[in-house]
Amino acid sequence: MRSPLEALYAERRALLGCFVILCGATLIAAALMHLAEGATQPEKFGTIPDAMWWAIVTLGTVGYGDAVPVTALGRLLAGLTIFVGLLMVALPVGIVATAFANEVHRRDFIVTWGLVARIPLFSELSAAQIADVMKILRSQKVDKGATITRRGEPAHSMYLIVDGEVEIRLHHKHVHLVAGDFFGEVAALRQSRRSATAIALQTTRLLALDASDLHSLMDREPQLAKRIWEAARAKLGRELETAGGDLVPAELSAVEGRRN
Repeated sequence: MRSPLEALYAERRALLGCFVILCGATLIAAALMHLAEGATQPEKFGTIPDAMWWAIVTLGTVGYGDAVPVTALGRLLAGLTIFVGLLMVALPVGIVATAFANEVHRRDFIVTWGLVARIPLFSELSAAQIADVMKILRSQKVDKGATITRRGEPAHSMYLIVDGEVEIRLHHKHVHLVAGDFFGEVAALRQSRRSATAIALQTTRLLALDASDLHSLMDREPQLAKRIWEAARAKLGRELETAGGDLVPAELSAVEGRRN
């Protein structure tokens, strides 16, 4: 029950924008219909406030039929208003539906304070910092044998393993990761393509951190940013440089320099 409320709160600015657009469309439609039908039907369209009732009903696609244009120009305006009304209904519905789907996806399993705190990457953060991190983590559960990331695809997230096992298949070797490990941070930092394929060796619970959220988090938490950069450079030098891939420590350092 909290998910729809949180979805509405998360998209409050977009929904407010839709409401402002709806108010503007109502005023414009009412003013035009007043000009077109005011002389013919003064009791229904004699003033703009009177015509606003018709505009609200039409834009809302309710169409009570108590106020109907009779002139050719009025009917043309009514047709255009109906079309705009369909768009106005679809816009907030799409925003809320997308936000709700994202919220449900985040709750594949409950992300708790204790769960985040026991991940080594976040172990040195304060309670307030961990609470802040919890808001941007997206939970994900994958079945045994499922592909989490594929080599060559764009990197949109880094992943932290809550429980389970993941195998990272590089060009030259396979790396076995367990609970507490994380992967995908190098490509996410560089905003490049994946250099390895990640496969779940058993049913695995992950916490995904989107690349944009990762960069924002590192800007807010220098201590955490330092640990991520160190881990990325160590992993790069240990696993990727020897593979002759397209990732080199100097390039990663250049990315860090630009961010600083």
